[in-house]
Amino acid sequence: MAPVPRRKEDAKRSRYQTELVGARLRELRLGRKLTISRLAELSNVPGSTISKIENGQLRPSLVHAINLASALRENLGFLIDRFRDRPRPVAIVRADERDTIDYPDMGLTLQDLSGHFSSGVLEARLGVLARDAHSGVGGMRHPGEEFCYVIYGAIRYQIDGEIYDLSAGEYLHFKSAIQHSWENSHDRETRVLWVFSDGLSF
Repeated sequence: MAPVPRRKEDAKRSRYQTELVGARLRELRLGRKLTISRLAELSNVPGSTISKIENGQLRPSLVHAINLASALRENLGFLIDRFRDRPRPVAIVRADERDTIDYPDMGLTLQDLSGHFSSGVLEARLGVLARDAHSGVGGMRHPGEEFCYVIYGAIRYQIDGEIYDLSAGEYLHFKSAIQHSWENSHDRETRVLWVFSDGLSF
């Protein structure tokens, strides 16, 4: 199956409010009566990094964002508009209405598939992995379970030291509290469907 080129609508839907992440992070931290030092202990993110994020001097990496969200018991939706909007019992997300966030340092674009649905149990993302995309050094952990289905291309996971190669039509399901990482193992773009449980996801 040939890769589908990104449409203009995809680029337009970058509604993730990354410039507001610092203020939102500070709001959540103070709301839980945590000092920067305490949040650093809970998240394994350096206090200096947290301070720079809160002051708008640094955009959090995906791994740092996941660790901060887990420590604060928040969904990574604190990055986007929909978690400041009223949740809905039924959500429809049209193809040209997906909120999108880019992680250029990872070669990753995430499209939110959950829309304004009430958060808490499942979260779904379409992952667009550029050639040589990877999850970063050191891997990640987050509560719950992770399901990855390869739409086209190929992805390589490393989970607790074991390598798992997936190609189009294959999927992987595992406990995401286990240390894991991934990389695009295809020579072109890869697209995957990610589903996460426990409402804590990227």
